[in-house]
Amino acid sequence: MEVLFSEKIKNLEEILAITLKMKEAVIAEDTSALLELVEKRRELIEISGKIDEKIKREFAGEEKDIESFKKSIKEKLLEIKMHDEEVGKLAKKLYSGIEEKIGDLNFAKKVTQRYTDPFSKANFGEGFFIDRRE
Repeated sequence: MEVLFSEKIKNLEEILAITLKMKEAVIAEDTSALLELVEKRRELIEISGKIDEKIKREFAGEEKDIESFKKSIKEKLLEIKMHDEEVGKLAKKLYSGIEEKIGDLNFAKKVTQRYTDPFSKANFGEGFFIDRRE
């Protein structure tokens, strides 16, 4: 009985550690590390599901015996959820920043093309207007 419970707690601690590393990766804007960590965490979550199935099979009908275990699991899950929400918010900020940079790069590309195109009106002394609306 305690073997499965300690295995479950250990698995949740690993998920929490990966979630904290994901937070660090997002803050450092290291997307490749973030993707690797997301994959590792997905694998750990699958393992957690398998452990849950074993526990349900072995302890069906013994709800009172496992209440303290459920409480400790709930606390770990709430901690993971809290950090996961922070990671989500930070990732959204990172994504927005990247989108903004891409927009700026596209605008700079358009401007550069207007000035370097030998057949553009700008090179023949005529005025021009660049409309940023899409």
